[in-house]
Amino acid sequence: MQIKEPIWNESFRPGIISSTKLYFQDLFVGAKRMSRKDFWWGYLGFSIVAYVIVALLAFILTKMPVMDYYWSSIVGVALAITMGYYWIAIFTAIIRRLHDRKMRGWWVLLGLVPLVGAVALIVLLCLPQRNLGNRFPKSI
Repeated sequence: MQIKEPIWNESFRPGIISSTKLYFQDLFVGAKRMSRKDFWWGYLGFSIVAYVIVALLAFILTKMPVMDYYWSSIVGVALAITMGYYWIAIFTAIIRRLHDRKMRGWWVLLGLVPLVGAVALIVLLCLPQRNLGNRFPKSI
């Protein structure tokens, strides 16, 4: 008979706002765990925020005069920083989600394998958490 443990979520009620706050709060933290609901709700919320900012910056960049090199370079750098933060947040969230599965963060490199690796990583991210003997703390 398998012991059924309660499902752990870092936010009390996972949703788009509370889980997105976790993405911003733990932007550079990988040595934690993140539940499945928090991961997917945060992914949706963080993606919406990032793509709105990127769309706004890209719109500003396309409406600038061609000869305005100074401001177009500043907007371009802001665009690059936004995308950098987005990818860092997704990368560390995947690592935290894998820790919740009782797996090492190195499994994130599975996504580098074309097609098959990305599908396998998505499947791993959708699997339920494993609490028994997990060495990663639920919170720091």
